[in-house]
Amino acid sequence: MSTHSGDGLLDTLTRIRFNDERVIFVESVIVIILTWTLAAHIFNIVDVISKPSLIGGSMWEIVNSGSFLEHMVPTLRRTAYGLVVTVIFGTTLGIAMGIRNWIKMAFQDYVTIGLAMPGLFIAIFAAMWFGITDVTPMVAAAVIAFPFLTQNVFEGVNDIGNDILQMASAFDVSNRRVVRRIVIPSIMPEWFAGIRYSLAIIWKTVTLAELVAAENGVGFIIRDHLERLDFTGAMAWTILFVFVVLLVEYGILQQLEKRIFSWREDISGVMAA
Repeated sequence: MSTHSGDGLLDTLTRIRFNDERVIFVESVIVIILTWTLAAHIFNIVDVISKPSLIGGSMWEIVNSGSFLEHMVPTLRRTAYGLVVTVIFGTTLGIAMGIRNWIKMAFQDYVTIGLAMPGLFIAIFAAMWFGITDVTPMVAAAVIAFPFLTQNVFEGVNDIGNDILQMASAFDVSNRRVVRRIVIPSIMPEWFAGIRYSLAIIWKTVTLAELVAAENGVGFIIRDHLERLDFTGAMAWTILFVFVVLLVEYGILQQLEKRIFSWREDISGVMAA
């Protein structure tokens, strides 16, 4: 009996190890840290690539000194501004392109150009136009990100069944009511996917713009460390920034997504019953 219990426990641990995303993530981090540490010492290049213990110590100092909030808060503020502008313009234009063919013909090429435009160019142009202000990262982020949300929303509108729209037209339903009752609920999966992808782009663009033209922020402080050839400090800030991105992704966006789409689980449960 004890043998069977031991085998069952071993099977459970094996299943968790190879199927639980959180366990796999922790294992991958441990492997990276060990490989990094061994490489730094074996090849005697600690001064070049640093090592996890030094970076961990630097991260602790950054958080305790207060400089973490000093530079992270401006980055979060600029990211929020850029996301709000992206959501407003991207959602509005995407819906308009989907329900009005002449708007699609007028803006489709501009959206395509926006999808292909290098982020560095936009960041530099924004810095030339607005200088060292919060407007530079916000505008750069919105200009680069909103075409992706626009395209997602547009495709979501196109996927709506024509029968539903024709029925609404036959019953003389107003355009505002069609958008509110039919279009918006139907495009929510594409809209939310576009939001998450756009936010990922905004994170990168804001830090890039801060690197080009800013007096504070994560991009600015990383550039400062790199100019002083302080790889340890640059990596410490980069990892702290990654932690914040993951916190927003898993702590806010995924929870919001579960709440928005909880009705799907309810319907699945009813159908299964």
